[in-house]
Amino acid sequence: MIDEIRALRRDIVRCMLAAAMLYASLIVSACADANSAAPQASSALPSIEASKQKQLSAEQVIANREPSASGMSMKRVRPLTLRDSGIDGSMMFARDVDFRVTGDIGFQIQRMAATLVPVRAGAPIVFDDPNSVTIDVHRGEVTLDAAKLTAIFDRYLFQYRGPPLRNMRVVPEEGRLRITGEMQRGGWVPIVLTGTLSMRNANEMAFHAEHVEVAGVAADKLMQAAHVKMADLLNVETPIARLDGDDVVMQVAKLTPPPALKMTITQIAIHPDGVRFTLDDHTLNDIAWPASMPVRGLLIEGGDVKFMRSMPMNIDMAITPIDTNAPFVLDLYRYREQMAAGYLTFDEAGALNVHLPSYVALAGASRDTERGVGIGIGSASAKLNDSFIRTQQAELASARAQWQRVPFLRDAGARAVPVSLDTTKSGAISDERNSPGPAPLIHMQNVDFYVSGRIGFHVRSLDAQMVPKHPGQPVDLDDPTQYDIHIIDGEVVEPWPAMAALFNDYLLDYAPRSLNDLQLTPVDGELQVTGGIKLWNHFPGTWLPTTMRGTIAVRDERHIVYRPESVKVLGVPQAGMLRALDVPLSSLTPFERKGVVLNGNELVFDQYSVFPAPLLQGRLAGARVTDEGLVLRFKRDLSLPVGKVPADAGSSFVFIESGDVKMFNSLVVNGRTLIHDTRRGGAEPMRFELYAYRRDVAKGKVMMREDGALVVDLAGRR
Repeated sequence: MIDEIRALRRDIVRCMLAAAMLYASLIVSACADANSAAPQASSALPSIEASKQKQLSAEQVIANREPSASGMSMKRVRPLTLRDSGIDGSMMFARDVDFRVTGDIGFQIQRMAATLVPVRAGAPIVFDDPNSVTIDVHRGEVTLDAAKLTAIFDRYLFQYRGPPLRNMRVVPEEGRLRITGEMQRGGWVPIVLTGTLSMRNANEMAFHAEHVEVAGVAADKLMQAAHVKMADLLNVETPIARLDGDDVVMQVAKLTPPPALKMTITQIAIHPDGVRFTLDDHTLNDIAWPASMPVRGLLIEGGDVKFMRSMPMNIDMAITPIDTNAPFVLDLYRYREQMAAGYLTFDEAGALNVHLPSYVALAGASRDTERGVGIGIGSASAKLNDSFIRTQQAELASARAQWQRVPFLRDAGARAVPVSLDTTKSGAISDERNSPGPAPLIHMQNVDFYVSGRIGFHVRSLDAQMVPKHPGQPVDLDDPTQYDIHIIDGEVVEPWPAMAALFNDYLLDYAPRSLNDLQLTPVDGELQVTGGIKLWNHFPGTWLPTTMRGTIAVRDERHIVYRPESVKVLGVPQAGMLRALDVPLSSLTPFERKGVVLNGNELVFDQYSVFPAPLLQGRLAGARVTDEGLVLRFKRDLSLPVGKVPADAGSSFVFIESGDVKMFNSLVVNGRTLIHDTRRGGAEPMRFELYAYRRDVAKGKVMMREDGALVVDLAGRR
């Protein structure tokens, strides 16, 4: 009987409120509507989430593409994952590039179309491991000038302990080559060879000596009369070259250190400026340059290619010179120095442009020339200068030690937390697509962090961990539903305009709804909320101006409660009457959305889920109303480590350390990524919007340090 009386009293109150707010003629319909069921809210996604899903779908189309160009195509042989495009190999186009394997060993590429094929199926192409890839040249023209020819003969073919030839110098002339040096005949004797260059077969190239001088004396007639061949004077039998009569026969695929070259030479033309090779394996009619091909540089499309810590997947990358007026030298074994002196730019679709200085413009290049770095002496057993490969592998091992090492981290209480590398676990070290260590750690300081649009908060200082929902997966910044953010420690401020946007742009983005156009204002330590209401989500047909004022408090470590102490509708106080009649606000304006619910007379926020994804998980220590906004303080979680912020991070930044993070179409393995904005001087905070990070990064540029760390500058390009 008591319950029936209370229910009847609530219905009376509803009618009284309707009467106070509307015309008396609407009382009857108000009472009738009060007992009818309110229509259900639309099940459509809020526009923010719908827009993000649309963006993800468009990005997935790009990730799923199977690139093709100029008669070449790359096919997917494995399923696409966050760590693997499923495509083995990449298409490479090159134009007007002085490509050096190391030092002067290399060739000037006029034009080339090739396929980069990983030696091990399923593995990415690794720039820091030339043995990981074979370059299968389909068509092109390349030139070897005197310096490059000399480097091949003197510094690679015959610079080892106990060689038959030394101090070689090669000079191209019109239609022939002139080779000078010294040969071993009981001592070192000067020798000059002049001759032609031709293909013996598909795999072997021969230098045929037509004129021989020994110690400054022509030896042709004497050798002919004595039936002596060059092979009778010299013992040349190496993995690359051998003497056969008067011919020096060379293995084309081994003329340079790795990566291995597969090329079919169809024409050789010798001019004073160099030896020009025409390459054609007869698989392409011609080279049709893709639209994104730079005027000078390289274009690599399809497959996965790793640079230090970063691996663009299903790559779409152009490598271009910063100085477009100077010759562009790319040194493969020293590319890290060029990357550190250059920068990268992205477009929103994920295409990558790498802007590099020419290697010869670097200070280190001139020092190398002065010291003769990289020349070395090869081992007698190898019978070639294998010191190139040993030096490169030693440098690579040293570099990889940085990329693979997980630093000592510290927990939120500043204690050191060692993270060991267990090399006994399969793939812990050797797998180029995975790294050991904890999930990515993030530290933000003095940042206006927005999830989407106007929804976000100002971060004074925050440590957190980005944890994939599926263990073993990298964090995909493009898919916020794929990972959670575990807050370790810190303090943030929710500005009132941002909190209003959370309601108006996200939580109230459905119909029919009971609240509309909320505005929040701090008043004497309390929060005043103004906006419009409709009783029971649909009555009356117009929004009724409403003002509420009350306190905010932390209920537990997860929930925040707003309790209005005064409620005015159309300027008429209602809170006292509602309390007197035991009628909760929720019975008049029912409101329940993801992360927030009007429960009785309290508006309860779940800080885990009230924001658009990703899920925010933190232990609330306190909440207070200030003029700046709602200040939230989080308790320290001593069970989790925090990152070690670089000394040069500045005053406003986002720093991500450890773990694997996918940004754009690139997987960063065991990453160290600093995001800042050099336009912001002094203490001015940087703005970072998670859902639009592609847009913002595309306006700026990215630097890659020699240890593989990334520095993302959101400042507009100048």
